Amino acid sequence: MLTLVRGLDKKKFETTCICPPGPLAGILKEIKGVKTEVVPMYSKWDFLAIHKIKKIIRQIKREKAPFILHCHGTRGGFLGRLAVIGSIKHAPKVVYTEHLWAREYKIRNPLTHFSQLATLWFLDLFTQKTIAVSGAVAEFLVEKRITLPEKVVVIYNGIKLPKNKRQTKKNKQQITIGFVGSLTKRKGVKYLIEAISALNLKFKIKNLKLLIVGEGEEKEKLQALAKKLGVAKKIEFKGLVNDIYTIYPTLDIYVQPSLDEAFGIAALEAMSVGVPVIVSRVGGLCEIINSMSDKLSKKPFEKTDCGILVPPANSAALTDAISYLIKEKAVREKLAKCGQKRAKLFTDRGMVEKTEKLYNSLIE
Repeated sequence: MLTLVRGLDKKKFETTCICPPGPLAGILKEIKGVKTEVVPMYSKWDFLAIHKIKKIIRQIKREKAPFILHCHGTRGGFLGRLAVIGSIKHAPKVVYTEHLWAREYKIRNPLTHFSQLATLWFLDLFTQKTIAVSGAVAEFLVEKRITLPEKVVVIYNGIKLPKNKRQTKKNKQQITIGFVGSLTKRKGVKYLIEAISALNLKFKIKNLKLLIVGEGEEKEKLQALAKKLGVAKKIEFKGLVNDIYTIYPTLDIYVQPSLDEAFGIAALEAMSVGVPVIVSRVGGLCEIINSMSDKLSKKPFEKTDCGILVPPANSAALTDAISYLIKEKAVREKLAKCGQKRAKLFTDRGMVEKTEKLYNSLIE
């Protein structure tokens, strides 16, 4: 959302952002030409928030036309679209971007899982277009009949390509593996730590280091697991990093062991600086490394031109894939080169231009 707001043509689009209090609101307020409305949003069914959003929409509708309401994510998608139902005359054209749901994503409570999907179907009745951040997301939405094929469009998330070339590592003997993301069960970091332990014991790879960048509810459990497996000294939990592009160039291999992933920006960022990647075969990650196969081969991992796929929740396969790349330097270099070239297809400018084109199609 932030990339989109920054990149929209300010001569053609006047932007108002409605968001909850927090760091994002502070960043948005600093963007020239963007108006920010801060509304507390305590849940997906926060009726006070819906009332406030409805009031803001009415005010904008009186002042400007044509008007598009673009909702992002589960909470924003619920509250924003509920706000256009009912009393608003000449309601805005509504666009919703689905950043989360794909085939592998599951909510632990089956009843909650079903009710969320049912609500997404209901809200689609008040939505003109749904943006899916990957083909996997679009396929899921249509397969579950949440939306119609003609209402969904795939617009991949985009990244700002780094200007600086990757620097030569100071310690060429050490193999550094990295992960970037929230430390939640969904990200599968547990299996990466288990793989590091196996590499240490089974393959006797001593000059190994794992950098884990991010924060989350699972951090203490992951630290305890590393200690239990005897690899705490090989793993550095770096927390949040302001400039993530200071991390990627220090890596030899990037691993995204997610259990579900609608897209996978961190893996794409790593590719953009020439780091070979290993990713779980889930959601949009397959599309990032250019693999559209339905099933993994009988081998523990599958190599494409741009990266390596492993089955999710499988530390043994992850171990084999990492070991393979450590031993095969030529393969690492080839994957890095091809991955860097492919990353250029997923730019922030391309994402913004495709979204602008969608907006224009709704108001013509």
